Amino acid sequence: MFSWVETLWGKVSGPEMVTPEEIEGSLHLPVLAIIPHLERRRGLVPAQGPMMRRIDLEGRWRSRLLIHFPENVPAAQAYLALVKELHARSRGQRQKVWLFAGSVSGEGTSLSCMNLAIVARRQGIKTLIIEGHTRAPRISSVFRLDLEPGLTGCLSRSLNASQAIRKSSLTGVDVLPAGHSVAYPETLWGSPAFHRLLAEVRSVYDVVLFEGPPVLLYPDVSVLCDKVDGMILIHQFGRTSPERVGKVLEKLGERQNHLLGVLLNDVPVH
Repeated sequence: MFSWVETLWGKVSGPEMVTPEEIEGSLHLPVLAIIPHLERRRGLVPAQGPMMRRIDLEGRWRSRLLIHFPENVPAAQAYLALVKELHARSRGQRQKVWLFAGSVSGEGTSLSCMNLAIVARRQGIKTLIIEGHTRAPRISSVFRLDLEPGLTGCLSRSLNASQAIRKSSLTGVDVLPAGHSVAYPETLWGSPAFHRLLAEVRSVYDVVLFEGPPVLLYPDVSVLCDKVDGMILIHQFGRTSPERVGKVLEKLGERQNHLLGVLLNDVPVH
């Protein structure tokens, strides 16, 4: 485990947490980053009743983007360390495309990709987010981007990625939105068009963050693992048990060798 993880881990505590040692010991996966909880900036969410605030997920997520926080907050430092690790691999091993996925919905995959990209942009690392969870796209909504033509438009209409990539005016981050909904998106990942798209973005960007759907809910990740350079599993503190993560490894089978490690997300800070 990286020394910066050990340093940050000394700042968090709680009676019910799953420790990095448990993840590494029982699951044999390295913990790549421990992301402390980011309290949303309440002033950024419109003054609404409790019901509307619960419904306004995009507004709540937008208020937890790192553009609203100082660069030295613990969460930003943790994301920064992971971004540097990924960037180093892109230069040394030519690994650029990274798949991010949780075991189930609500693990914080979208927020992690958005904040990683924001931190990377601050460092001058040319980074792209591909919104690959086409069944439930969230990033484009939070960044206020049109979905189409997007990823599925590129693959179904043989468009170049450059024709569909958009820069968020909110964050300055480059995003390839999901595009129109398709019935079985997993059938797209084996297409020659997808292969060409990945080759194109590899030639332009230093780091590509591919947001995938939950591993235990859809078959996409098993297909995508063979197309990307590695996978990072998002594990939200207090939400997913080690047993569930073990089921992820079972589902991945021999493809679990593609797993770079775990991002432990939303950890309370005391």
